[in-house]
Amino acid sequence: MIDKLKKFWAPMTEEFTKKQIFVNIVGAMGFIPAEYLSRRVGGGFWLFALFLIIWWAVVVLIYLTYRYLKK
Repeated sequence: MIDKLKKFWAPMTEEFTKKQIFVNIVGAMGFIPAEYLSRRVGGGFWLFALFLIIWWAVVVLIYLTYRYLKK
């Protein structure tokens, strides 16, 4: 089980590559839906930050799952 987890997180330990630029751009564009949702719900800055972190986590986990299944 630990070997599978190491293999899953391995792309995050590599040097920064051009493939990761796309992941970071999509993750950074999460401020648009995060801001919309935080205004819609009526929250403040902390709700915006929470939505942004959730967005970034989902993008990174999708990327890692793709890389894991690709190998």
